Amino acid sequence: MRKETPDDWGIKELQNCILNIAQYIDEFCLNNNIDYCLMGGSALGAVRHNGFIPWDDDLDVFMTPDNYEKFRKQFRLKGDKQKYYLQELGAADGRLITAKVRLNQSTYIEDAIKDWDIHHGVYVDIFILHKCPDNSLSRKWQYFWAKYLIVKGLANKRLGERSGMMNFVISCFKLLPKRFLLKYGLKQVYKYRNQCTEYLCNFLGKALLKNGMYKASYFSSVKRHQFETIELNVAGNVEAFLKERFGDYMKIPDIKRIRYEQHALEWDVAKSFTPRKKGIFADEKYLF
Repeated sequence: MRKETPDDWGIKELQNCILNIAQYIDEFCLNNNIDYCLMGGSALGAVRHNGFIPWDDDLDVFMTPDNYEKFRKQFRLKGDKQKYYLQELGAADGRLITAKVRLNQSTYIEDAIKDWDIHHGVYVDIFILHKCPDNSLSRKWQYFWAKYLIVKGLANKRLGERSGMMNFVISCFKLLPKRFLLKYGLKQVYKYRNQCTEYLCNFLGKALLKNGMYKASYFSSVKRHQFETIELNVAGNVEAFLKERFGDYMKIPDIKRIRYEQHALEWDVAKSFTPRKKGIFADEKYLF
């Protein structure tokens, strides 16, 4: 982290730890010819702050399915598994919802999954940037299954603290078998990967239909951009991506939005989370 960066939010030590993970991912990708770019608030931070958004307690990257599968293969072969852990969420038949590269010997607890016996290390998120069909009905079908997977995941986490209809839907989803239609849903999201489409999408996240779609031309190349004391990849036309995703992305949000965007319940960059049950982490039991 830059020495002159203030620590008004008390998370500079955490951000520095996340930055080290991002630097490892960046170097690993460069050495293995794997493309990635910063996404969402991390791309916004790069452009607006030349680093982290001051209150941001995570970092997110995009990879296409092909690039992620190459990353997974190479990490399993020669990644620094003594230091890092590749965690896949909602994985089936080689497909997945998202992944995280977690730092061993560290702790990052999120309220929704604080009781799970999984690896809870400090992490960088990897989101898969999918092809989005040009046909509007096919696009809505893909979007439906992406959101089905997200809501089913919320139900599996036993989250019911929503209002109105969403609370009712989550309650109904809790009655379904844990991995019900996981494979089918993932297949619908991935099915356009070999097509040439005008748009890409990140429906497997918080974004809704309109602001989860981006012109593929924004990501036809990547470029280096300052991020704190290092450089990381951003989309070749990152400014157009940010405008489409956030509107006036140079405007600072209000405090309520800032609190909503933060993730960590507690963290420790030097102390490992200890699962309640002895032995290996039971990730497969919990991650969908």
